[in-house]
Formats: sequence, structure tokens, C-alpha cells
Amino acid sequence: MTGKRLFGFILMFMGLIVLMPANAQNWKKKKADEFYNRFDYTRAIPLYESLKNKDAEIYRKLGRAYYVMGNFKKAKESYEKLIASGIYTPDDIYQYAYYLRILGKYEEAGRWMRKFARLKPNDTRGQRYLANPNYYKELLAFNPKVKINNVGINERYDDFGPAGLRDSLVVFASSRGLAKNWKGNDQPFLDLYASKIVADTGLTDVTPLSTKVNSKYHDGPAAFNKAGDYMVLTRNIYNEKNLNDNKLWLYESWYDPQKGWSEPKPLHFNSRDYSCGHPSLSADGKTMYFASDVPGGFGGLDIYVVKRLNDSTWGQPKNVGAMINTEGNEMFPTWDSEQGYLFFSSDGLPGLGGLDIFVVRIEPNGNMSDPVNLGAPINTSFDDFAIYYRPNGTGFFSSNRPGGKGADDIYGFKTLLNFKKKAVIYYLTGKVLDKKTGQPIPANVIVTRKRQILGTFDLAPGSDFKLQVRPGTSYVIKASAPGYIPEEVSVSINPSQSVTRKDIALMSVQRKELMDLCEMGIEPLYYDLDKYYIRSTDSLRLNKIIKLLNKYPDIKLEIASHTDSRATKEYNIKLSQNRTNSVVRYLVNNGISRDRLVAKWYGESQPVNGCVDGVECTEEQHQLNRRTEFKIINCDEIGARQ
Repeated sequence: MTGKRLFGFILMFMGLIVLMPANAQNWKKKKADEFYNRFDYTRAIPLYESLKNKDAEIYRKLGRAYYVMGNFKKAKESYEKLIASGIYTPDDIYQYAYYLRILGKYEEAGRWMRKFARLKPNDTRGQRYLANPNYYKELLAFNPKVKINNVGINERYDDFGPAGLRDSLVVFASSRGLAKNWKGNDQPFLDLYASKIVADTGLTDVTPLSTKVNSKYHDGPAAFNKAGDYMVLTRNIYNEKNLNDNKLWLYESWYDPQKGWSEPKPLHFNSRDYSCGHPSLSADGKTMYFASDVPGGFGGLDIYVVKRLNDSTWGQPKNVGAMINTEGNEMFPTWDSEQGYLFFSSDGLPGLGGLDIFVVRIEPNGNMSDPVNLGAPINTSFDDFAIYYRPNGTGFFSSNRPGGKGADDIYGFKTLLNFKKKAVIYYLTGKVLDKKTGQPIPANVIVTRKRQILGTFDLAPGSDFKLQVRPGTSYVIKASAPGYIPEEVSVSINPSQSVTRKDIALMSVQRKELMDLCEMGIEPLYYDLDKYYIRSTDSLRLNKIIKLLNKYPDIKLEIASHTDSRATKEYNIKLSQNRTNSVVRYLVNNGISRDRLVAKWYGESQPVNGCVDGVECTEEQHQLNRRTEFKIINCDEIGARQ
């Protein structure tokens, strides 16, 4: 081998040495991505961890994989490295704060939530945090009246999603079966099981629900009507070859005492493009709440409601709105139709960490209260979800909190009643009245907050406006009516009362004019020097006074005349009397009753300026003192009638 060829071979060999680690890195990442996309996190994680050069996307995938597998410390550490890389999104900041809350690091999570709110100011999760940064302190205040216990039927795998069946059974989803394992958590696929309720908060005697209901892949959770003869369940549409086709669908089944549960049938609004699951039924089975990631919602999973039509088919689902749904995930609704409470779990509303259980009060008209976090001990920094609540304050819920028997366990509880004082719907109401008579009048009412119109009402006489509002918030009510002066008032909503009433009294345009005259008076009449006749220009002014007196027949008018100081006091008294008499005579001759007029004269004794005897003044200054003044003398009486 020549030296040139040997040198070339050495170079080639050295190149292979350099390329081999790079190829190995690429192979590991490609294989890890395959496992990750198949939800096989137990295999994906060690391959990702073995990579020497990890980028932001790998740390992001590691964090999510560790979270799903329940290793929250590792999830937090992965996101810590993701943020340290400098290549992160606002949602990465939120997720990091989320993991910190799970680990109970609330103050540190708060610092990152403030940064998230700055980076994404329109996100309601950040807005809600800034509105009450110390919310978690109240939620952590343990309620000693609420007792919980880990029920005896829990096993080392997942047990969750309790739902009541005919008041004596609880049906739940469990991976305790003998089916092959799901790669997502290396546990058997879920099936539905039934268990008997004992002593309000205990469960015993577990049996599979039905071979017709339990399929090859995931089944559950489920929901039942009160009669126990109709069920809607969640089922996994599983495609091992194309995991993107794996969705959750809702199925319905009917119970026959002789045949058992029927073969489940899919509901019409299921789709290969999104998931629908976690159903809850009203007592009559005609209303259903469920969770879905259908496009067009507020965030990841949202809660929807759908009504059963007259032909027994289901209508089109409707998103329950921004009062409940956030940019995060809302799921596992439980609808207590008899009491009007909707329970659900959320990781987007202010909580202690993971999923927290919330409740809202919903009235038949669709109005609902603000969500109320159930707080400790129901909620923890871990996932708490899927509650089954009974009217006596007992029931069951699911949690993956430490100290359980498996990944997700079912817990019984009792004496959970205090939320009812908090899940209150607040209203602002009132009517529009005539300020003089106190009687209701037809009117238009507009209610605004921060200049945004929240409600417009056209009121018939005696009817009330009524608008749902939030406690501790101020609103502006604007009322108007034909022939009345519009009125605008600000009202603060008191959290201690569910209804804030504010009636608005409007003054008629005529009464307003009259009160303005009482307050500001009528423009005086002026005279030429040493004269008491009424000038032609002043007769027009007197005619306006006559029109005013005819318009308001309850007015009593004082007429008081004055002079300047250029004559004797005796002469000026007589001159001022003549001026008053001229005005009185003019008014009486034009139909005004003399009984409504009070005549007075003061000569030079009440000048409007300093032009008295011995003081040199201009003609314009003297002119101001040659006058007749008009005063409505029964303003107090008129005002009392307003």
C-alpha cells in the first residue's frame, strides 16, 4: 500500500469514527420519537436521556413524558433545562409553573406565572392569577369537616371515574383486568366495573359491568340516568397502525332486566378528527355534559352540553362558555341536575396543582356562578378529578395523590357542603320610576362595565331589569325615557347578598326645568332712569314668565323691585313700588292669578354693587340696580314633591 493510499485510508477511517456517534445520535432520536408518538414513554424516556446534545424540543418531550408517567420531579427538571436553553414559548413558562405547583412550590410558581402573564397578556389563566396571586393560601386551609378515605377496592393500577348507578352502585374505570397493556402507561386497557356502596363512603364487591360494554381497548368512564336503564360511556377508538386516529368516542347503551346492557352504539357527533368523552347525564337522561377537544373551543379540552331531542336522538353540542372553559383543560363533568350543580376538573383555573375539582351553580335559564374550587382536602397539588356527588354531601372522587394504592385511586368523602355558600349566582335588578310620583314608567336601561355594554332592556311600566353580575365589581346603569332627564348611576355588587337592587328615579324634563329655575332663578327686568314703565324688549321677557307660570300652575312668584341711589330714599321707595305694580298689573292682565304673586319693593336699600349715596359710579353700574327680581318662593314645597 502506497503512502498516498495509506494516508487516504486513514483519513476515511477517521471520518467513520467521527460519523459513527452522530449516526448513533440520530438513530436514538428517531427511535425515541417513534416511541414518543406511540405514547410508549417507558421506552422513549431512556433513549431521550441518553442523547448527549439535547435541544429544547427534546427537553419538552421529556417533560411531558415524565408527567404522564407520574414522575413530576423529573418533568419539572426537564422544563427547567428547556427554559435555560433560552428557546421557549409562553406556554412552556405556564407548563413549568404548572409542574412547580404539583410539587407544592407555589411562590416560585407565582413568579413564573407573572412572567407568563406578561408574555401572554390576553390569556385568561394569567389574568386570573394576577387578579388574586395568593388564592392558594385559602385553598390550602384544610376543611376539617370534610372526611375522605381511600376505598378498599383500589388496586395497584388505575381506578377512577366513579359514577352512581341506581343509588346503590358505583361504576368506575379500572385497568385491573387481564387485557394486554397499553403502552401509554404500561398498564392493562381500562374496563368498567361495578361496586356496592357501603356506609356512604365505602365500596365493596367489585364485578365487571358487562361483557357487551367492555371491549378490547379502553372503556370508561360512564354515566347513567337516575332510573339506571340508560348509559353513555367513553370508549377508545384505537388504531395501532395509525396512532393519530386514536380518539375517544361516546357510546350509548340501554338496560333490559332480562338481557342486561345492550351493545353500545356511537353517538352521531363523534368524529375521527377530535375526541368526545367523560359524559355526565341529568336525572332524566335528557341533558348531557361531556369533554371534547373539538376545534373552535377555548383551549385543550372544553366542556360541552347537549340536549336530547323529542325523537330521542341527541342534538348538536354547545360549548358551555368562558365562565368554565379556559385555554387549559376542563374535563370530567358531573351534572347534579336535581340541585343544579355542575362539578368538573380543570388545570386552567386557579388551583393547587394538576387537575382540581370545581363546581358551578347553573339555573334553568342557563346562568351560572363563578367556578368555586373545592379546596383541601378534596383538592391537592396532584390530579383530583371525576367526582360523584350525592345530595347528603357524600360521594366519591378520583386522585393520584401520594399514599394511594395505585396510580389513580378512588376516595370516598362525606360532609362536603360548604361550597354551596360560595357557588352563588349574583344579580343586579331594579325598575325605573317617576321621581315625582314614585310610579314605574316605561324606560330603556343599559348596564355597562368598563364602558362595555353587558345588557340592554326595554322595560314596560312595573317590569324589572335583571342581569347576572359578579361580586365585588362595579357596574354603571343608564336609564332613559321619553320626556325625562336621563340618569346614570354606579352600583357596587355586595358579595354578602345574591341580589343587588337599584331602582332609578327619573325627573321629567318639565320638573327639571322648574328645579333649575328654583336653583338659578329668573333673569331680572331692568328700567330706564326714573322710569317704571315696561320697555318693549322687557315685555317679551315677561311673556316668557307668563308662559312659565301657565306651564307650572303650582308656582308662587315673588316680585321685588329696586332703584339706584340717585334720589331720596323716600322717592326711591315709591319708584320701586310703582315698578312692582307695573309688573304685577302686566301679569294679571295676561291671565295670572293675583293670589300667586307676592309684591315687594325695597327702593335703594339692596344694591347689587357698591353704588350707594356718596359713591361715584358709572351709568352701567347704576343700571344694574334699577331692576325687578323674580323668585319662586315655594321651591322647598315643590322639591319635596319631587
